[in-house]
Amino acid sequence: MLIFKGGYPTYGQSLGILVFKGSCPRIPGDAGNALTFDFPVIYEIVGGNFSDLIEGSENIKQRLINSAQKLQKKGVSAIIGDCGLMSLYQRNIAENLTVPFISSSLILLPLIWKIQGEKGKIGIITGHSEYLKPHHLEACGAQDLPVVIQGMEDKEEFRKVVLEGKEYINVELMKEDVIKAVDDLMKKSTEIRSILLECSNLCSFSIDIRRHTHLPVYDLIAAVELLKYSIYPPDYENKFKKFSLI
Repeated sequence: MLIFKGGYPTYGQSLGILVFKGSCPRIPGDAGNALTFDFPVIYEIVGGNFSDLIEGSENIKQRLINSAQKLQKKGVSAIIGDCGLMSLYQRNIAENLTVPFISSSLILLPLIWKIQGEKGKIGIITGHSEYLKPHHLEACGAQDLPVVIQGMEDKEEFRKVVLEGKEYINVELMKEDVIKAVDDLMKKSTEIRSILLECSNLCSFSIDIRRHTHLPVYDLIAAVELLKYSIYPPDYENKFKKFSLI
């Protein structure tokens, strides 16, 4: 017997995503493009933009909490934030929900540090090096980790599209910008053993960074894959049956 619980206006969406209102293009690989995911997602637009999260405020914190609660009321199984700087309110938002919440790829930092044996350094590519503050790292429990930060603010295509809101993106130029930023990052230290992308607009190019550096690359979509596993653990029942015949 199959029984389905009601109580929601729509059904089937597994992941809720908090996004700021904007018009810059979001290509596949970016959390702002639904084609990035192989399962249904739903968006909730939050009033404000990433600049509100540089220092933060009670107002933006409450808007994020309210928006996340709206998504939860729509029946999603997990929620993520679309801007890395939302890490500032990871605890505040998560404690007001009953579903799992990931504010930013930055919350992966303590895990990455353990994965790489608590040795070397972690490179972070961020949208703007002056916007990523110590309190964003502290909110993720990463304040004492050895990180090297490289911003994208001096890369022309990224600056025009993401920071200034140009409505068209040249994907090849954006890719070139990302690789240049990675090269700049690697020049800052020979001890970098992993790269984390803070800005969700950069996730489309994780594979290019991996090919260019041969280093492990982490981003917001990697965090989503963790959530996906928690929502949809593999069903091994059929394999149990096959194994029993061996």
